[in-house]
Amino acid sequence: MKKLVITIAVFALVITVAGALVWRYLDELHAVKHETERWAVIEDVNGDHIAVEPASDTVWEQLVQLCQNKTKRLIGGIVEEYDNKWGFGFKPGNVTVAEFTAEGLQATIIYISENIDYWLNGWAYVSAKVTEIHNST
Repeated sequence: MKKLVITIAVFALVITVAGALVWRYLDELHAVKHETERWAVIEDVNGDHIAVEPASDTVWEQLVQLCQNKTKRLIGGIVEEYDNKWGFGFKPGNVTVAEFTAEGLQATIIYISENIDYWLNGWAYVSAKVTEIHNST
């Protein structure tokens, strides 16, 4: 009887841990949702991730370089509503990499998400590193 209780407890623990890992994975996928064949994942100072999909070849090259060098920069653009974990994304035609910006335009991913009405259709930048680059073209 004691072995059965221990077996059930271990099984329940394994199921709980596995469920938490699957949930975290799905949550992260939703955070980096994208629609184009060329996209990058950026990570801010809080460790939050979001996908950016620059239309500009120049910006794309900058993102690739940042990923290779593991360098942080201010990455942003015009904020638009988007169906991802955060409720926003940066308009692809306006994604920008900057070394300096006005302090009032700088935020974190979660801060933009929690104050979306303030940032919507305006410029915002996130101090971030590029953790992944994807190019299917």
